[in-house]
Amino acid sequence: MKVYVSNFLSKSISIIDKKLLIEEDRIDLYENVYPHHFCIDKKEEIIYIPSSLNGVLYIVSIKDKVVIDSVSIGGNLSQVALYNDEELYIANEDSNSIYIIDIQKMNPIGVICVDDMPHGMVLDKNQHKLYVPCSDYFTVIDVISKNIVEKVKLNFMPWHLKVDEIKNVIYVATKDGHIVLLDRFTFKTIKTLNNFKLPIEIAFNNLKNEVYVTDFCNKSIDILDSKKYKIIKKIEILGRPLGISISNDKKLLFVSDIENNVIKVFNTENYNFIKDIKVDKEPTTIICR
Repeated sequence: MKVYVSNFLSKSISIIDKKLLIEEDRIDLYENVYPHHFCIDKKEEIIYIPSSLNGVLYIVSIKDKVVIDSVSIGGNLSQVALYNDEELYIANEDSNSIYIIDIQKMNPIGVICVDDMPHGMVLDKNQHKLYVPCSDYFTVIDVISKNIVEKVKLNFMPWHLKVDEIKNVIYVATKDGHIVLLDRFTFKTIKTLNNFKLPIEIAFNNLKNEVYVTDFCNKSIDILDSKKYKIIKKIEILGRPLGISISNDKKLLFVSDIENNVIKVFNTENYNFIKDIKVDKEPTTIICR
């Protein structure tokens, strides 16, 4: 298994070996490519990177470690999601829209207008839905019909989310310090969790019925009980935790620390810190593959 990390300020992608827990390789990008978020086509060994600086989507070969193509979209591109290895959905914060691209032809096939500041979207592939946090709305897009099918008004400002496909719960992190839990099918609020400052990314460990949340301003990883919906432990971080991802075997937790430019590794059995993996400047998104 490899762990991929976007290094925003140094314009690069780090590749970490899970067994050795070292950065084994690095992909240096173009001068104007600032990778905040990305997604991976594992089958084709391709990384898709939206650039907020110039509104361009970059296609990167993992094998050759080079940019092999690009699509000019314009605006402030924040997030990207791949559906069925066929379509890319790209959030544009400037135009308040979701741009859709056919990846076989690299042609645009549609634009969906949403509310202000779409950011932190995720695909629910089994439900064929795209969930988009916008302003104070949770927006649901059907990726088959390409239409908005639901808009859920929240009392908070959503910006990142994650879908627990085992327990059928959507966790929505908000800018004003809450985690809102929604039913995956009805989108009704199950519970709102408080006591956060700035929760950002979320990872699930259903083997232990636990949820891990990075709290940027609290400098902590908050561990939630996914049955009782409450915080059971906090791991303090000497830095600024942002991205988070869990290994496929659920034994290792990887957290990006943008203050110290490292990936912090923890054992999920007892939450012990294992080591810091040095990467490049301002590591943000982490993807385990």
